[in-house]
Amino acid sequence: MGTANCFVCGRDNPHGLHVTFESVGDGEVAAIYRCTETMAGWPGIQHGGITAALLDEASAYVPYYMGLTAVTARLDIRYHQPIRVGEWLRVTGKLTRQTSRLIETESRITGENGELKAQATASMMILSRKQQEKIGLANADP
Repeated sequence: MGTANCFVCGRDNPHGLHVTFESVGDGEVAAIYRCTETMAGWPGIQHGGITAALLDEASAYVPYYMGLTAVTARLDIRYHQPIRVGEWLRVTGKLTRQTSRLIETESRITGENGELKAQATASMMILSRKQQEKIGLANADP
């Protein structure tokens, strides 16, 4: 999805997170991620912006695996617990509602013991082919 230079999933971004999301069936996606020191905000704690980026990406992969191109129209985040440097995380996204123009999702980040670290709801706007072409997404490198 996106481009090879995407900050979250891009394989060619030397500063990126290199997260690989997979479809786990029926409108759900999942990935495993480990927080590194370079992603810290406060000492030893992942920056909240990195958490937001992971939740946003999980939301974006839901329509992607449905064969749709969508962009984030709204992302509402709730931070529950700090994410520690070195901690392994599970990042998930799932479809909660779909209309002709919008996909709504819920994404979550859980820690190694299943504790909820952060969650988000998102509205993803489905783009027509014409809209994709207008903003340069029609030929994006998957």
